[in-house]
Amino acid sequence: MAKKRGGRLESQLDWYYISRESFAKVAVAFVVLLALVVGGIWFFMTRERDTARRAREDVAEAERLLDEIREMPSRARFAAEIAQVDKLVADARQSLAAGEVRDASRSAVDAQSLARRIAGGKIAKTDATVVDLAGHVELQRASQTTWEPLRISTELRQGDFIKTGPSGTAEVMSSDGTLYRIKPETLFEVHGTTTVVGSGHQSEIKFIVGNVDVNTGEGGRSIVKTDAATADIARNSSVGMENNTVQMGVSTFKGQTILEDPSGHRVTVGERERALARKEGGITEKVPLPETPSVQQPDDNASFDFRKREPITLRWTAVREAQSYQLQIARSRLFVPDSIVTDDDRRTKPEAIIGVNDEGTYFWRVRCRGRAGADSDWSLTRRFKVVSGELAAGKDTKVPPDLVLQRPQVNGSIVILIGRTEPGATVTVEVNGSGHAETADVDAGGAFRQIISLGDGFNTLVVRAVNGAGLETVRRESVLIQSW
Repeated sequence: MAKKRGGRLESQLDWYYISRESFAKVAVAFVVLLALVVGGIWFFMTRERDTARRAREDVAEAERLLDEIREMPSRARFAAEIAQVDKLVADARQSLAAGEVRDASRSAVDAQSLARRIAGGKIAKTDATVVDLAGHVELQRASQTTWEPLRISTELRQGDFIKTGPSGTAEVMSSDGTLYRIKPETLFEVHGTTTVVGSGHQSEIKFIVGNVDVNTGEGGRSIVKTDAATADIARNSSVGMENNTVQMGVSTFKGQTILEDPSGHRVTVGERERALARKEGGITEKVPLPETPSVQQPDDNASFDFRKREPITLRWTAVREAQSYQLQIARSRLFVPDSIVTDDDRRTKPEAIIGVNDEGTYFWRVRCRGRAGADSDWSLTRRFKVVSGELAAGKDTKVPPDLVLQRPQVNGSIVILIGRTEPGATVTVEVNGSGHAETADVDAGGAFRQIISLGDGFNTLVVRAVNGAGLETVRRESVLIQSW
């Protein structure tokens, strides 16, 4: 019986021994888990404190940089950009006060980045550049009261005015790549190009009276102001505008325009739509615009023998809603009034047979008027050459044409290529071996100008001039593009 009791005692002692070991393991696991929880809480609280501290430091640094650029001698030149930094700093302060420390840091860092670019001169100092002009065009600098002749490649800044005469036209390209074609008898003011954090760039102009065509690209949108209204033109849009100080008309041929009158009433003028905004308030009902005709015949840069005196047939696509077509033929690519040799707006058929009495290069285009009385956009411009019999036959020379290039002018990602070749020669420009060459407009004297949009880094331009005999001259230019 004693052995049995001993056996029971031994069994009980073994059971108690195992329970203690398990208890020890559980206790150790509990301690480890508790340490992990406490450590996690401590780490989280420390990290939050560090994030808040960094946010306060980021905001303080942004405020310091803002004060610094506000004291720059050239601060007036960057008023729009400094205002953007000010807004970002204000957003950062508001987020910090609300406890949104990550949003505060994000806004503060954006403000720092833009402020440093302003202080370092990495924001474009030129708001726009004159890429082409014809006729009488004048410039008044923002700091002056006198007018001077405007010249190609002139750099424009905020507050500069351009005035075109009865036969004057100018093409101005802003730093974001927007092209403004300023028509005759127009007064135009540059308002600058703004860097908008997170949404690219925005150019702004004002024209007091006259007509302006606006073509925006991928680089940014355009704000056009008049006394009658404000137009916000979206990216990749083509818009025609006219203003007589009482009302502004907007025709959106491509893209979209938001038109706002002085009372704050806003209307979206979509593709192939037109509307008027009045100075006293109110925007008219939108009117549909007809489709734009496409030129078909002859081929671009076609040559005709002057000695044969044969008529030239011009053809374009028929537009179903067209009531009539307007055909213009000019000696200038810009179609300034003094250069126009034909301006016929009563054609009812999509063709014209013409005779030319003088040698040289001619440019032609066409548009149509719809049933609502509104005009379409102008077609793409084509050119044709009327040359002597020897030139037309390719017997004028046995040497390649001259091809002289100026150093390309760089304006942001936009490059202006200027050169001169033999009169009557064809000039093409190919970028980075793409296999696609754009044809430049060559005037009667052999001068040409081509506007090209390039990507970041080194770019190679291959320029070819081919004369009537088929002989070719090639030049290459390297252009470095750096982002703002």
